[in-house]
Amino acid sequence: MPKNRLLLISLAALIVALGTIVFAPFVVSNGVRLWLRWQAHRQQLKIELGKIAAPFLRPVSIERIRVTSEPGAATQIELNAELAILHLSLAKILTGRGDGVRTLSIQRARAAIRRDYSEKVRAMRFNWTALQSLLPANFGIAHLDFRVENGPTVILLRNAAISGSQIEAGRFSAGELTITSPLFRQTFSQLRGAIKWQEDRLTIGGMNLARGVDLQSITIDLSRLDKERADLQFDLDVFGGKIRASISNEWPGQHSIWNLAGTATGISLAQTSEALGFTDQLGGSLRACNFTFRGDPRDPLEGTASVWTELNGLSWRNRAADVIMLGAIFYNRQIQLQQLYIKQRKNELTMSGQGAIPSKSTDWLNPDFRGQILGKITDLGQFAELFGAGPRDFAGAVAIEGTLNAREHKLGGFLTASGNSLSLFKRQIDRLTAKINLKADTIELEQFEVARKKDFIRAQGKIDVAHESDYSGSIEAKVGDASEYFLLGRGVSNGAAIPVQLDTKISSGSWDTKAVFTLPGSSPVDLAAKFSLKIGQDWKTFLASPLEATIHFPALVLASAPQFLHPALFNEGILSGTISLSQNLEHPNITGEVQLLNGVLQNAPLDLARVSGRLTFTGDHAVIEFVNAATRGVDLSLRGVVNLRDSADVKIGIYPSVPIYLLTDARPTCINRIDLEPIGVTLAPVIDQIGIRGGIFDGRWTMELIEAAVPPQPVALNPTPLCFGDKPAEQSLRFGVPPRPQPSPSPSRKRGRRR
Repeated sequence: MPKNRLLLISLAALIVALGTIVFAPFVVSNGVRLWLRWQAHRQQLKIELGKIAAPFLRPVSIERIRVTSEPGAATQIELNAELAILHLSLAKILTGRGDGVRTLSIQRARAAIRRDYSEKVRAMRFNWTALQSLLPANFGIAHLDFRVENGPTVILLRNAAISGSQIEAGRFSAGELTITSPLFRQTFSQLRGAIKWQEDRLTIGGMNLARGVDLQSITIDLSRLDKERADLQFDLDVFGGKIRASISNEWPGQHSIWNLAGTATGISLAQTSEALGFTDQLGGSLRACNFTFRGDPRDPLEGTASVWTELNGLSWRNRAADVIMLGAIFYNRQIQLQQLYIKQRKNELTMSGQGAIPSKSTDWLNPDFRGQILGKITDLGQFAELFGAGPRDFAGAVAIEGTLNAREHKLGGFLTASGNSLSLFKRQIDRLTAKINLKADTIELEQFEVARKKDFIRAQGKIDVAHESDYSGSIEAKVGDASEYFLLGRGVSNGAAIPVQLDTKISSGSWDTKAVFTLPGSSPVDLAAKFSLKIGQDWKTFLASPLEATIHFPALVLASAPQFLHPALFNEGILSGTISLSQNLEHPNITGEVQLLNGVLQNAPLDLARVSGRLTFTGDHAVIEFVNAATRGVDLSLRGVVNLRDSADVKIGIYPSVPIYLLTDARPTCINRIDLEPIGVTLAPVIDQIGIRGGIFDGRWTMELIEAAVPPQPVALNPTPLCFGDKPAEQSLRFGVPPRPQPSPSPSRKRGRRR
């Protein structure tokens, strides 16, 4: 009996063993397929698998793997792998103890990760614990192409091979590594390095990235993925110096916290600029730099950061400085400028202070800041070059000193600046004096004066920061010749001066300005204006603010006046008139008149050679009493009306006194020129009215043509935008006008012909 029982047990064991050998490939292959699909579902991914082979006591091979993320996910993943071989530990997989994949080998893989920051996508929860449990103990990829897109930053790895093992060193090689971002673009080719893979930490070392750039080591720590954290450290030898950095990222829930810390020492800026391909050669060295940051880069103002750097012998183009030192700390929206020191030969500037970054735009007028500035600039031109100014734009010596204390809406401190024999923007200045006092609730401009020979500009005033930033003061200026300071278009004939006088009084943001200037050969122009201009006031509010202005110009000789339009428009003529404006710029009330006598035009978009006219303003309307114009073989007479009730929608109606025919057949997309041609009898449409409509300040105008019919009706091309000077010549509009009558021959000539 015992012998029979032993025989039965042996037979059963043999049957089980044979069944295992026969059915194991089928069971394991389908089990692996179900297990991979389950793992992909846990990560909210889709997986497609090719043929799976699972021989008994042999590794599992998968012909093809494709993994993609769900549509609409914020992070888009696409992975394609060919001929993947897995050595599985079924016991650890079933018990969930991790390290279920002992070895992973892939013949060819292509992976792409793209981060979408648009609002239409949704963030999906990822099971990082499950991902860490799938990290293999040993791995190898014979051919890898990898692409990462994070906003404007793209990292591309091509033709790479990588392997890692727990017990021996692995290898890394790549045909090309390209990094592209808004601030940096570089490609590294033919990379080689050694790999250490242990306890879910990947270390790559001994890699030469480029000439003068050697990566001693870079470590990617994935051991805390289950805690939703990843770390990276690298040690880089670069151009005679070193860069060491540590970066970690924690993403609990929907938040992402970055920790960065780095140091750099002894880096040659000349070698750096050459290696990075800068078009302009840098000189000098980065002696030392320390940098830290903690926070979310998408909201940096809520983070903390610190920086300390020292540059020696910096040079770039014509800019040079012996030493630049910067130290600053940022935390809780507070910035502390420990020191900004610039030394350039005999020029020195030192700044320090601390303050808060306002959270609202209105808080900029009530800052929280304390600081000091001290500067002794003996060569202003050389110092200004450091900030991009031209080599001859500035010259002279300036001394600056000041302190500032602004806290809890209370001010204190002062700022003084003085200089002699200066050149500012290539304009000679004999003397510059400025002094600002900061009091408890007032910013006071005690003195500001710029003088050159007998010319001067003086100003004084104060800003009351405690009462809606009201400000008051005065500005006085007297200039013998404005053309010595400003570009006034076409040169003034015979070298005549343009004297200018300005007197402005300001009270609680209300300006009362009077100015007088005289153009060469003309009578003086008087300008007076009263308007309100508050601090922080936008353009729309200014248009609706009360305004009173008057300009009186008895006779402006255009032949000798500066031309501000390029190319110049008027070559001859006399412009005279008086204009008074009240109410506001949005709905102006204008009275007065303007008259042009014997104007000669050149480079005008309207094909006219001579023009005279008169315009009379009567409140919210104006009347074009007459316009008499002439061009080659054509005389033209016009009248019209202007509706000025709304400056954003001005309507001009022009009525010709002679027949005008429309000769343009094709409809232009816009009109950049109007040509007049003499024409006899024609069947072309007769234009009875020309309408022009648009805004004074927005520059968008259109033209409408009304045909002489019963009833009047617009022609086919209405309305058409005006774009003078912006479009090619084929956008011109052609009008036909009856030719100028030829003078009849004298009686003596008639009798001569009869003889």
